[in-house]
Amino acid sequence: MSHSFVFVFDFLPHSQLTFRAMKNSRFSPDHLAYTWLLEIGLKVLASPDNDIRREEFVTSLFKQCCADGLLSSQFLKKLSSGPFCEEGWTAKESKRICDELLGDPPFPNAWSRNMKIGQGQLPQAADLPPKIKAGKKNKIQ
Repeated sequence: MSHSFVFVFDFLPHSQLTFRAMKNSRFSPDHLAYTWLLEIGLKVLASPDNDIRREEFVTSLFKQCCADGLLSSQFLKKLSSGPFCEEGWTAKESKRICDELLGDPPFPNAWSRNMKIGQGQLPQAADLPPKIKAGKKNKIQ
């Protein structure tokens, strides 16, 4: 007799636990760890059922990333360029969150103070979708 099992596994709590363990160890996360955690969160929380949880996750991770001075070009590109769904995590929702969190470039230097200059890793306006609303201040200073 053959049995098949379908496992639906939410990788986000395990990813967050691993990330926190890394932050508490001597191996501090770098900008790529933030980008990878963002990517996992956006995939796991892509459905419309997770709209509130996704927004809280993205906002919290963005604030942590900026507080650690590790906002990178890769993080912004992942946040703003998908992949997107027809409902839930959409291009429109991504743009709304980017507008709300980032405001207008240039971004505060403190957000990327621990990034190495010259690697092409520093966040730039070109990392965002066109039409970021003009005249908005950065939400986090």
